[in-house]
Amino acid sequence: MKSSNLEKVIKRLQAMTIDRTANRQKRIFEQFGIPLCEVTYIRSSDEFVFARYRPRERFRFDDIDLVAIEVFNCLYDFKHTF
Repeated sequence: MKSSNLEKVIKRLQAMTIDRTANRQKRIFEQFGIPLCEVTYIRSSDEFVFARYRPRERFRFDDIDLVAIEVFNCLYDFKHTF
């Protein structure tokens, strides 16, 4: 069975919360090699900052599930545009 794309996003986000090397962890999410959005995890405030490149949007989340849904939607929208 093929693994869920949402599950893959959540695993990348969870890796950010586990990594203790820096206060801020950043991941860029791409589709077909094109960067679409990024997520920054801020350990000191236990928050995620989601930034979509087009249209330019920025949100803060304190829940990993909500930021994962935003990333998934961003990737899904781009993939199904073409």
